Amino acid sequence: MRKLYFIILLCLLSVTHLYANDWIIYASYHNATKAVKGDSRIFVLANGDLFSYDTEDNSIELYDKTNALSDFGIKDIAYSSAEKRLVVLYENGNIDLLGMNDTRWNMPDLKTKTLEDKTINELKVVDSEALISLNSGLALLNLKEGYFVDLYTLGSKVTNATIVGKKIYAKTANGVLEGDRNANLLDVNNWKEVEASTVTFGQTTEEKEATAALMEKVKDIIPNSPIRNYAYKLNMTGNRLLVAGGNFYYPEVEYTGTAMKYEQGRWSAFDEEEAIALVGASTYRNVTDIVQDPNDPEHHWLGTKCSGIYEFKNYKLANHYTYDNSPLTSILPNIKDAGKYVRVTALNYDKDGNLWMCNNECDTIVRILKKDGTWKSYYYSEASKKPTWDRTYFDQRGWAWINSRRSSSNGESGLLVIDTNGTINTQSDDQHRYLSTFQNQNGESYTPDLYYCVTEDLDKALWMGCTKGIFMTKTPENIFKSTFTFTQPVVPRNDGSGLGDYLLNGIPVKCIAIDGGNRKWVGTLNNGVYLLSANGMETIEHFTTENSPLISDEINDLAIDGETGEVFIATSKGLCSYRGDATDPATTMSSSNLKVYPNPVRPEYQGKVHITGLMYNSDVKIVSAAGKLVAEGTSIGGEFSWDCCLQNGRRVGSGIYYALCTDEDGKKDAVAKILIIH
Repeated sequence: MRKLYFIILLCLLSVTHLYANDWIIYASYHNATKAVKGDSRIFVLANGDLFSYDTEDNSIELYDKTNALSDFGIKDIAYSSAEKRLVVLYENGNIDLLGMNDTRWNMPDLKTKTLEDKTINELKVVDSEALISLNSGLALLNLKEGYFVDLYTLGSKVTNATIVGKKIYAKTANGVLEGDRNANLLDVNNWKEVEASTVTFGQTTEEKEATAALMEKVKDIIPNSPIRNYAYKLNMTGNRLLVAGGNFYYPEVEYTGTAMKYEQGRWSAFDEEEAIALVGASTYRNVTDIVQDPNDPEHHWLGTKCSGIYEFKNYKLANHYTYDNSPLTSILPNIKDAGKYVRVTALNYDKDGNLWMCNNECDTIVRILKKDGTWKSYYYSEASKKPTWDRTYFDQRGWAWINSRRSSSNGESGLLVIDTNGTINTQSDDQHRYLSTFQNQNGESYTPDLYYCVTEDLDKALWMGCTKGIFMTKTPENIFKSTFTFTQPVVPRNDGSGLGDYLLNGIPVKCIAIDGGNRKWVGTLNNGVYLLSANGMETIEHFTTENSPLISDEINDLAIDGETGEVFIATSKGLCSYRGDATDPATTMSSSNLKVYPNPVRPEYQGKVHITGLMYNSDVKIVSAAGKLVAEGTSIGGEFSWDCCLQNGRRVGSGIYYALCTDEDGKKDAVAKILIIH
């Protein structure tokens, strides 16, 4: 668990994240909703995440899936003083018990049970037992031994429960039921109805006062973290990560207007007060994009699903553009609340500093706020009235690739490709195409239900993700030809049959990011994250919630910090990251520019050592202080990772080791020193 010591409580606390198996979960610790006392610690539930404050040494511990917890999205917590264990109840019914000395028991019984309705209404701890009131009945846990006792189906929704002596009481929609524990309580007939006034549910007055006092003590303790667990679109600019925390799905889900920045280990949020004061909280919601002015790092634009675009300077609202002060139009222009239906998404700057965007479900979809402050609109009959324009991507030619994600009564989803020929004010010399149906290299025809993304790799090949899987083309310039096809990569089965299978065939691919080694990070609708080799033929990693600390298998977006190799993963439950082993390659190489992380390598660290600052495809040899070859390989992009093992797989002993690095042509070399301590 990550621990932080502080002197002043009334401030945002800075947390130094340690890579636990190379993962970080950026959980939100704002908006504390519950606090419970346990030994010297106060456990705090905030935005569905857990941290503790130690009243003796003023330290804070953050708990998540990389250290103490088995899941994500906490519904409730309760503490057993009798067993000195914290009960952590997740929204999906999973349960963790956290004990002394950081021990943990996982109890997945309720999570895995097939129930008609798993809605949780209350968690109640009584001495060494816990009761969970559900719409489907009442669950009983033994906290002393750490096991799930039983689930009592009482034929009615249970809202509250308690234990008095040898009897269990359940408050249901049909009255209060009493169960004698000497009887078989799995038989609903052994529960009898009693007068509600004879049983006290909930907290006593003293317990309420104690809880209020705890909340007062921790209300100003907010560890450095995202303001909310919302992560929809990511934009990486240098070492700065911008997070748009809205959504663009149907039916509508209202997400408070959330825009955040993460830079140099610090989280901050774009100011919300002025935007809310201007248009109201019910209108300032579902931020779907954030883009940064390429000429001004403190100038940003936010797109929204509901109310146009917002201009921010120094993270404060500067302007708001909507249907009555710009060419942007409303889906419902003739109603009183027309301003709540100005859907603007897919924001991006072109190489000349013009801001492109899509005005969804309107006659003219493509709008451009030019560098000089004037507007330009592009009308295409094929795009007119179409919904859910997700992303504008500019390839190395400057062509715009814009995806209309879903089909509607106004036509099929697809890709709109625009070549302005470098003359944004003149359309007569432009080329454009709207592609909804295409063929692969074998002549098979596809009309995907959903088009999600397009991105270009380091070899200038274009990769596209849709509900049918992943496709690519090495000749994207042929898009305007009638003979254009996408290639669907075929992965050999390696079973001697000579046959192969289409890469990620039938797996909806929502986002693709390219790392410094030209490898493809692929985010899916419900299959987690894949890391593919540069040509897509090898699946290097496949991360899911079952085999990694990934917090959701539904991936919204990916972004990579090219300097550190950190892969940020926006999911339906928030943001996490994985410390990848590829960084952007350096243009030159010297010993002074090489970085080694971690260094020294201490006994408790079991991960890899990462060496960055290398040129593309550098040759790296790890040698001992005596000059004996220990390991060797080639950098991925600008990074080489070593597992601290000999070539036979045994971990090396304590001592000093050297990384001898040479560029691909053998003209540049550099040396890095690594200290390993056991």
